Amino acid sequence: MSRHWSDWMWVGLVLSTCFIVGAASAQPAIIESVVPQYIQGRNGGNTQRIPCAYWVRISGLTANATYRYFNQVVRSSDSPTTDGAGNSIFAMPGGFVRTSSPDLSSDGDHGEFTADGDGSFGGWMITESTGNARFVPGDYVFFRIMLNDGSGGSTVATRLTTADSIRVLKLDAASADSAGTGIRGRTLAEPRDFVLFFDNMAGTGRPFAATFIESDGSENSASNNYVSFYADSVDGIGGAIGAILPNVNGSGVRRVERRSADGTVVAFHQSNDGQWPSGANTVNPAGGATPIVLTTLDIPLSSSGVWGPQSGLEPVRYALISAYPNPFNAETSIRFDLPTSQRVTLSIFDETGRLLTTLAHGGLLPAGRHEVHWDGRAVSSGNYFVTLSGEGLMTTIRLVVVK
Repeated sequence: MSRHWSDWMWVGLVLSTCFIVGAASAQPAIIESVVPQYIQGRNGGNTQRIPCAYWVRISGLTANATYRYFNQVVRSSDSPTTDGAGNSIFAMPGGFVRTSSPDLSSDGDHGEFTADGDGSFGGWMITESTGNARFVPGDYVFFRIMLNDGSGGSTVATRLTTADSIRVLKLDAASADSAGTGIRGRTLAEPRDFVLFFDNMAGTGRPFAATFIESDGSENSASNNYVSFYADSVDGIGGAIGAILPNVNGSGVRRVERRSADGTVVAFHQSNDGQWPSGANTVNPAGGATPIVLTTLDIPLSSSGVWGPQSGLEPVRYALISAYPNPFNAETSIRFDLPTSQRVTLSIFDETGRLLTTLAHGGLLPAGRHEVHWDGRAVSSGNYFVTLSGEGLMTTIRLVVVK
């Protein structure tokens, strides 16, 4: 064998060895993330809980392997082998699962995901704050994800921590950088997608908050120490969402964005000043546990498009189209057409002409077909009237509530 050929064989052996060692030494790592700026914190034992979601892409996994995981939060002073604190909600395709005792050995106390053929996974993690000292308002925490070995193991093999920290807020009316106000809303979106709240119309940078769309399958109730507005008006209600915003917030929420399970943007709605068509004002809130309320007029978040006007529909007249169902027992969807952009008011009256509620407060809406929900569970059986008015025009239709 020639010396030249022998040298090339040696080089090939070295390169092959390097590739094998490199492949074997690949370790799981978070290579991409969408982490909100704020998470709800404790008030004593923390009986005002609100879930917080974030998205990660993990590389360095074994191709096509199924991993067990759970997720918590840590402080910068925690060791690399500390799991942390907080309850987990696992975003499983068949329904979300909540646990207050996350681990990798017991059924229901961990989630599972399967890496793709490249050894990568992208998905959502959800943390519920507890009364642990890591959730002191004003402090900063990091999200940490615990993985098994991808081979059925029941112990932690890898701990991954987000690079971005999250500020802890207490639900409080104070104008302080450790205080926050709740926000809830109704959408027309499918359950188990996710919603992000941004302080800019482009949706750049980190969102104020991120949460999931109900009804997800997990119990986020008063018995599980959730704040009243979430337990009563969000949990288990299709299309409902709930989160927390910082009180020191001069821009307000200017973009509300819906994303799918894989992190893809599905729909979004924008405000140029943090005030929304229903009258909701998200600038420097001071409500604490009394939330700002967004309606389907503000954030329908349907997959048909932005701002709610149905894709391809160009109304030629101003009209209050319909309510469906009608008659109804609990709630109905009211549709109306605007041929041009204009300010409108949408109100509900009883038979005596008494104003019950206003669903649109004169905000500027774009041309198109719009849809808003009215929850009539608090009223008795009878006839009610919805009136749409704006720029010299008014139209009314009858609603029938049957209990």
